[in-house]
This record gives sequence, C-alpha cells and structure tokens, in this order.
Amino acid sequence: MGRTTFNPTRLACLALLFVSASILPGVTVSSASDTRLAFLSNSEKDRAPAIVDIPTFPSAPEVNPYDGRWIFTGAGCRGAGSVSAVIRGGKVIVRGGGGNVTPEGIIHTVGAGNGMTLTAEGRLSGDSGSGTYDRSDGCSGTWIGVRQRQRR
Repeated sequence: MGRTTFNPTRLACLALLFVSASILPGVTVSSASDTRLAFLSNSEKDRAPAIVDIPTFPSAPEVNPYDGRWIFTGAGCRGAGSVSAVIRGGKVIVRGGGGNVTPEGIIHTVGAGNGMTLTAEGRLSGDSGSGTYDRSDGCSGTWIGVRQRQRR
C-alpha cells in the first residue's frame, strides 16, 4: 500500500461531513475512492429532503417605562406596610406574588402572605403611583409606590 500524506483540508472536509451527517435526519454518509471525498446523499430518493427546523430563542423582555426597583406602601388595613418590588419588562416581581404594568402605567398585582391573598390595582406615572387593594379578609385600602433611584 502506498503512503498517504496528511492533508489538513481533507481532514477538515471530512470532519464537517460527519458533523453534518449527524445533525441532518434521513441523510447518510457514503465514502468514495482515495481520490474523491465522501459525499452526502439522500437515502430515500423518492422523497424530498427533510427541512431542518432552525431553533428560535426567546427574545429579551421589552423595556417598559416603569422598569426598575420600587417600594409600595399600603394603608387602611391592620398590618399594612411596605414591600419592595422589581418591575422588569412590564412584569412585577414581588415576594409572594406578581403582576404586570402596561406601558401606559396601569398596574395589576396579586399576592399572598400571612394566610391572606391580596389584589391591587392602580396607576404609575413617572417615578410614583397610587391605587387601591383588597384583601381576602374583607379589608380594603390604598397604596402608594415610589421608584428607587439607581445607586452609582
């Protein structure tokens, strides 16, 4: 047998061939003589080649004009107090609950804690907002919210 010299281009083509064959369903690898590289062929000649779906990835959340860190303070019911929250992409993230804020500032949240549930709604404007809440124990109250400044 003759001696074969190392050919980096041929090696790269073969590596690409084997990787491609392992990714594409219904495709087989066939080898040829030393003078020809391996090639891809469809194993089922009567069917059209399969279309490979390209995966899609979720896009980054939309920026909402009310994104940031907020402090919400309730009044009017026994045990009312303050809670910190983050708004990101219009989603309210708060311990024990969550909600959403529209780009126009309409806010709706639901939460649970201390054996009760709470629903709140209102409006944000600029760096503050206000609204009302209702608790499952029948008490209703008001709330205010203030966006926190970013530390530099």
